[in-house]
Amino acid sequence: MSNPYMGHPVEVVTSARGAVANAAYVAHGHALSRKLHKVTDRVYCQLGSCLGNSTMVLGEQGMIVVDTGDCVQQSAEQLEDFRTVTDRPVSALIYTHSHYALGSRTYVPAGQDDALPIYAHKDLMQVMSRALGDLAPFLTRRVAMQFGMFLPADGPDSMPNQGLGETFFPLDRYQPQPGFVRPNRWLDDGQSERIDGVPFQFWHHAGDTDDTLLTWMPDDGVVINNIAWPVMFNIYTLRGEMFRNPARLLPGLDKILELQPRHLVGVHGVPISGEDEVRRAVTEYRDCIQFTYDQTVRGINRGMSPDELVRFVQLPKALAEGRLTGQYYGELPYYVRQIYTGLVGWFGSDTVELHRLPEQESAQRWCALAGGTGAVLAQARQALANKEYQWAAELATQALRAGACDAEARQTKADALRAMGQVTTASNTRSWYLTQARELEGLVDTRQPPIRFVTAATVRQMPVATYVNAMRFRVDPALSAEGSRCVHLSIDAADFTLNLRNGVVAVTPCLSGGKPDAHVCIGLAQWAALVAGDVADLATLASAELAISGDRKLGEAVLGAWLPGTGI
Repeated sequence: MSNPYMGHPVEVVTSARGAVANAAYVAHGHALSRKLHKVTDRVYCQLGSCLGNSTMVLGEQGMIVVDTGDCVQQSAEQLEDFRTVTDRPVSALIYTHSHYALGSRTYVPAGQDDALPIYAHKDLMQVMSRALGDLAPFLTRRVAMQFGMFLPADGPDSMPNQGLGETFFPLDRYQPQPGFVRPNRWLDDGQSERIDGVPFQFWHHAGDTDDTLLTWMPDDGVVINNIAWPVMFNIYTLRGEMFRNPARLLPGLDKILELQPRHLVGVHGVPISGEDEVRRAVTEYRDCIQFTYDQTVRGINRGMSPDELVRFVQLPKALAEGRLTGQYYGELPYYVRQIYTGLVGWFGSDTVELHRLPEQESAQRWCALAGGTGAVLAQARQALANKEYQWAAELATQALRAGACDAEARQTKADALRAMGQVTTASNTRSWYLTQARELEGLVDTRQPPIRFVTAATVRQMPVATYVNAMRFRVDPALSAEGSRCVHLSIDAADFTLNLRNGVVAVTPCLSGGKPDAHVCIGLAQWAALVAGDVADLATLASAELAISGDRKLGEAVLGAWLPGTGI
């Protein structure tokens, strides 16, 4: 098995914006640049303004827009391209899933959220709440790492493309402003709708989220989907996500084949036209996913560990070289490991994994065996010279963990990571390697992401319970160290009880009986600003919008968990 991270020859080129990167990866991005693709006389697909596409369907009176990007700047660009075809008003929005619903404010004026029909999977708000609620701080940092937000826009460490699309957020051009508008039409599995005179049918088929719609336009032979991507499906995303069981992807791909579409429009990638071309591409894609899953399970049943499975599961040439199966976003080893973890958990078979030494102590002992950190770093530098980048990075990591904190040790690891980032075909891999290399060099601080998804406007669109529940992860456990406390929290007309006991916050969506220790009443606008991090001090909140009765210190401590620099 060839390994570019251990010296196997790879062609490395310099992209138009100066990125030093794998030639095949750079070439993959050429088709993803900004362009409006005509699919049929009615259907147009816009690429290049966002990681995800936006599709426009001409209706009888207006235009139906499918997906709106990740911010209003992206949807404004998408609309600009649609306006080269038609000046009809927008008659409806459709969200294929929650990832690309954050630019809809471009199409829906403030205060008119119910004026436009917005269609979505019935579970969209639940899925979005999970991503923008409980794990929002973690995921925001990791999204920034995954998509090169800590990397320069130009030069050797820049991103030639994002694998799925040309760009995520081009921070050299704008600071993204989310503009999510809640759906007002909820779609069941198999539901048919006539939207602005155009027949649609929708099915629930899992993609990279559980709120994914498969959209069929029978009169046009067009299927819009979020499963068949222009790269091998990302069964595991490095930013972290719930288990994407690949077995759940197959029914959606089989449904596409059953429909026999003449046109395949993806949430990502260039549309494919021609019934035979669509069938061939989708068949390769679903077989690639099934092969990966089946052979991983086969290896698990043979007793293989995750490391052994990575070496065991190798795609056959026909699938590895399929039209849509290139590893330009993630990599096969990540998917194999995730299938193992998702099906059977983290433990392999070697019981030494059950109780490991702390990383620092283990590294110190290994380095001592090798003659000290100096000897280990010397071997790391030799490995770099031999283009054994992976081994060099592992050696340098052990030296750093053992206490070699000098600039040379950090630079040795950074050089190894940068080299791996330059030879990889996968955009996610490149971004993570280069980001950590630059962090070792002191050029970036990944604790401070340059983007945010949770704005006050977003909070106002989400169910109020989303961020009340998230207080479980922010309120200081010490508040209940001397006994149980009860706080009533009223946010406009929404009431909650927070029972602080044994270091946990138990949330109930109503006011409990009995007198609380504190009762906090706050307006939704002030709550949204607080949750979004726009409030630096509780004293700045308008007194007309905030009232605390009972134990004021307790009430302020609970609310104060949202202040910047606290809670997490």
